[in-house]
Amino acid sequence: MGPPGPARPAGGTATGCKTACVRVAMVCLGNICRSPMAEAVAAAMVAASPLAGEVTVESFGTTGYHRGEPADPRAEAALRRRGWPAGGHRARQLTAADVVAADLVLCADRANLAAARRLAPAHADKVRLLRSFDPVAAPGDDEVPDPWDGDAAAFDATLALIEAACRGLLGELAAACR
Repeated sequence: MGPPGPARPAGGTATGCKTACVRVAMVCLGNICRSPMAEAVAAAMVAASPLAGEVTVESFGTTGYHRGEPADPRAEAALRRRGWPAGGHRARQLTAADVVAADLVLCADRANLAAARRLAPAHADKVRLLRSFDPVAAPGDDEVPDPWDGDAAAFDATLALIEAACRGLLGELAAACR
């Protein structure tokens, strides 16, 4: 990430948009399925929008099970089937420093939400569920299910939920960063 741009007015919104460079972290358990898909979708959406250069997106897992590994081939195949970029990902484990450095930490499910908040309790307010940006997500149905045990259809269904949430995220970031 390059040097931050000019400061925006203090206050911001729930997205944490306070400076010209907003850092968004996508989080799941192992950083090989859901969060790399969310990173790819959100980063491509940002790149194709007026927010290009103002928002960076990265991804992490709350565990180190797959540290250094590429994304699951089924996740990359799902991305390609729907026209998103895929490849080049290496799994990373979320640290307290990552939570502190991010403006917004978006988690796939409640277990990862709790784990991310435990890493940096003073920054828990910027840790949210990814689907909190999905306008059709209802309480109790606001997690991104882990497709790891599933087939291609499970990965496609997970990706569809991620796409809807990322569209909502982009809309909120665009409104906050004007």
